[in-house]
Amino acid sequence: MKKYIILVLISLIASINLQAYSYAAAGKEPTIDSREGILGAINSDNFVLAKEILEKNKDNYLYLTKEFNEKLFSSLESSILEKDKQKINKWLDVSIATEIQRRLDGGLKNIDNFNIAKVMLAKADKFYKLLSVSLDKELDKKLKEALFQCMDSIGNPGLFGVGAKPVNKEKYIENKKIVDELLKSL
Repeated sequence: MKKYIILVLISLIASINLQAYSYAAAGKEPTIDSREGILGAINSDNFVLAKEILEKNKDNYLYLTKEFNEKLFSSLESSILEKDKQKINKWLDVSIATEIQRRLDGGLKNIDNFNIAKVMLAKADKFYKLLSVSLDKELDKKLKEALFQCMDSIGNPGLFGVGAKPVNKEKYIENKKIVDELLKSL
């Protein structure tokens, strides 16, 4: 009996540690972290540090370049080398825009799994809020509405079926296209 209690306690403690670890890993966002680091560096006129941060996060930026914007990495890199703060800000905004697209793609791929789709769209919203401050009012309004429509499109399983709302994949795709077009205009 004593061994059984000890085993239960050990497995309980182990599961608590695993949950804490997976929660921490889920919160890492290299694009946000590197953006903040690069902005901090260029605000101090430390373009060497900005280039080091870009290099440290090169794999992430190359993925976003390959999947969403073929000019992202090379343009951000050359802007840093040219010490052009305005262009650096523009390309950092583009990197945030690509993350929104990435999360919307994830939402579409998982549209039949409400919990995963909801997490993807919550992350898209997190990136939208970072980008929103640098958008003009009209573009911001359109982007916010299209993202809201995507969120609305994933439906809701309800609580034990009460309040359930079906998925509307066509509406999601339509609004995702709007978001993609708006973000490409940056």
